[in-house]
Amino acid sequence: MKTTGLFLLIVLIVSCADSPERMSADAVHQEKTVIEKVINDNIGWALTKNPELLYSTIQQDSTFLIVNPDDSMIDGFAGIVETAETVWMDPRFKATHTEVKNLRITLSESGTTAWYFCLLDDFGEWDGRPYKWENARWTGVLEKTDGKWVIRQMHISFPK
Repeated sequence: MKTTGLFLLIVLIVSCADSPERMSADAVHQEKTVIEKVINDNIGWALTKNPELLYSTIQQDSTFLIVNPDDSMIDGFAGIVETAETVWMDPRFKATHTEVKNLRITLSESGTTAWYFCLLDDFGEWDGRPYKWENARWTGVLEKTDGKWVIRQMHISFPK
């Protein structure tokens, strides 16, 4: 019985070790700083047309998903690569300004999943005609995989 009790105590300690509640405030702040950079890089890559930066921010498999304001979806990593190559890398597309505002990040108890909400300004041009997403609502889910935070899913919408 003593061995079973000791084993259960060890399992409890190990299972709680990575919990944000058990992490120091500094460790939680550091994780959120890294996540914030991933979110900003995910939209800001277009300013320099650096698709490798975009790809580094997302889950590179078939489970990745974006739901756009027009209810269209980009499904899977292959979908984002195709969109990047055919739309965003097209010389007619030019990003001119991005800003992530009022960002709220929450870490899961395990410390391996996070979700966010923010308002997004994303301005640019297509073939010389400006577009403007101002105060779009942007939400998403990230997962820490192999020590790296990546976006698994996101949704952008406009208030009516």
